[in-house]
Amino acid sequence: MLLDINDAPEKSIRIFNQLIDIFEEQSINPSPLNYFIWYEYYKGDNPKFRQEMDKILNDPFGYHDRLGRRLYDEFFADDDTADNEFDKALKRLIGLVIKKMNIWSDKLAEQSKQLDQCATSLNDPNIDAETLKALTQTVQTTVSSMQTSSEDLQKELMSSNEEITRLRKQLIDTKAQVMMDELTEVGNRKAFNIAMAEMMDTAQANGTPDSLALIMTDIDHFKRFNDNFGHLVGDSVLRYFANLMKKTKQENETICRYGGEEFAIIVADTDLESAAERAETIRHDIENAKLKRKDSAKELGKITASFGIAIYKGMEETVDEFIKRADDALYLAKEKGRNQVKTELDLEETSS
Repeated sequence: MLLDINDAPEKSIRIFNQLIDIFEEQSINPSPLNYFIWYEYYKGDNPKFRQEMDKILNDPFGYHDRLGRRLYDEFFADDDTADNEFDKALKRLIGLVIKKMNIWSDKLAEQSKQLDQCATSLNDPNIDAETLKALTQTVQTTVSSMQTSSEDLQKELMSSNEEITRLRKQLIDTKAQVMMDELTEVGNRKAFNIAMAEMMDTAQANGTPDSLALIMTDIDHFKRFNDNFGHLVGDSVLRYFANLMKKTKQENETICRYGGEEFAIIVADTDLESAAERAETIRHDIENAKLKRKDSAKELGKITASFGIAIYKGMEETVDEFIKRADDALYLAKEKGRNQVKTELDLEETSS
């Protein structure tokens, strides 16, 4: 009963992507049952269940595994309203897990009862040797049976956990693909938007908005380059430029393709001077690169890039305003002859 994320509707994929982050943030056991309960919670198709979950999440003790089992029995055990194949497969998986747990629980209760009876009989002061032997055999058989049942359940649960783990990996891979620019294999525009929002919030929360820099850069005369050599060669140049930036990428940087031949580097825990030095290093490296055509080994000529840098001002500006200041600095670099780095300070000098 393999679950395939490709069979899931878009809403299901979005929810599971959320759960990957939520489970890590809140240290929730990533068991099949917990995934199912939280999936149903975010789906929001069962108002009564959602109200109950809201109540639990507002409780100081919050959510835990035993509550998940209780919620399943109360709201989903007899529910058969899944409207797509993915949800049906997920429901069947969880139903199988619960069924096995119930069987094991019933067996455990019966075996515990047998052991209690044996314990009572063993307390009889008049017990004879033959009865003692029979009781000992019963205890050994029961304990062995309990161990076998427990091992069988563990195997079933492991198999189910492997199924969810496989699904989780599919989702992580899908999420990574959605956030990656296919050509250059750096973050795409969506990744840029998310990273900008998160890093601006973090800088603001830490009280250090002026430690967040945005470097905007693009390849000079790229259209002319495309016209002269063709789009395939142009694509190769974009990949080379992206790889050049990735090779020297620091842990505090996020590199994204902003659009066309324009890239963005978001740098945390830095200052304007350090960001300018980073941009200058990249500018120097691309200027000194010697690229050749694969089909003829002919050199493509000098390739240069321009850079614009701004530092986040904090709550007083929006993300669009922040980007515009970096973009304005980039355009200033273009106006001043290209192949150079300009910052917001250069913009101020120009306007004064």
